[in-house]
Amino acid sequence: MFTFADAVRGTRRPLMVAVGLAAALTLSSPGFAQAPAVALRTVPNALLSIDQNRSTVVERIVGEWGGELGATNAGITVEQLRTMLLGMRADHLLAASVAGSLEGLRKVVASSLVGSAPAHAKVSTKALGDAADDLVYTPVVPCRIVDSRNVGGVFGTGETRNYHAYLTSGTFAPQGGAASNCAIPANPAAVALNLTVVSAGANNFLTAWPFNTTRPLASTLNYAAGQVVANGALIPLCQPSCAADFSVFASGVDLIVDIVGYFAMPIATALQCTQVATAPTTIAVSADTLVGLPSCTAGYTRTGSNCAGTAGVPGGYLLETNAAGCLFRNLSSVTTYTATATSTCCRIPGR
Repeated sequence: MFTFADAVRGTRRPLMVAVGLAAALTLSSPGFAQAPAVALRTVPNALLSIDQNRSTVVERIVGEWGGELGATNAGITVEQLRTMLLGMRADHLLAASVAGSLEGLRKVVASSLVGSAPAHAKVSTKALGDAADDLVYTPVVPCRIVDSRNVGGVFGTGETRNYHAYLTSGTFAPQGGAASNCAIPANPAAVALNLTVVSAGANNFLTAWPFNTTRPLASTLNYAAGQVVANGALIPLCQPSCAADFSVFASGVDLIVDIVGYFAMPIATALQCTQVATAPTTIAVSADTLVGLPSCTAGYTRTGSNCAGTAGVPGGYLLETNAAGCLFRNLSSVTTYTATATSTCCRIPGR
């Protein structure tokens, strides 16, 4: 379990009080039932304690798990983990402190980033950099890479030809297309192609597929005699650095291939966080006032919050924090004070 650990890893002693711990876990820990809305109105003592000792809790977690997490394929460095933990809501930080395993910590981090994901959802961090899944698409200016009217001529009956999708040795000219790399980097996982057949002598079909693999039974394009027919297709490429990238099977046609984009593995980048604060809000005498947490800009997710009030007003204090904002109370009958609510908004930009 993620608790305040002793120097010896095997000996752990939780420092937080047991009062309210179960309720705190109910608020955000993955795998637990979602707490009813009324539960958000009362902050358990454990949450107050963990928020007051935030820096200590964060350093304990980072010291215990930061190195191991950085060695995995999660794409999160020690400093990024520290930044995310410092910006977490108190309930998420509590869940991180009692996660119990590295995988448990990863799930808590993912849950804090998605914010209001249902408790029953299976949320886990994905490894950035997968060569086959969750790829990033980048469009390019349409660029011709194959033209059999210039090189190769009409396909014979049931002929298979192999092609490159990106520049490997200085020119695409032997394929009859452009003499540039068409802005395609080396070893993309897949490409978006527009395939056009001309001069068809009979009804037939064309199939495109990754080089050095079995030709699929499905056709990529069907054509009829005398027609000019085109079709867009997403073609995975042979990996890595093969003698060719993709193959084409056709009969009795000239082939033109234009590349319009490519798919490549994501690239992890540094976590980006920003603070969004409300304007100062006056807390009237003898009153409770909720200062709502501001929304994050598009593309960012709220990962934490901060509540602050004017110092030196003995009767003014933070009563509670919840999903809506910071609830302040002013017991003074003569002095007002001002308060603000700040959202910590983060994103992992990637490629």
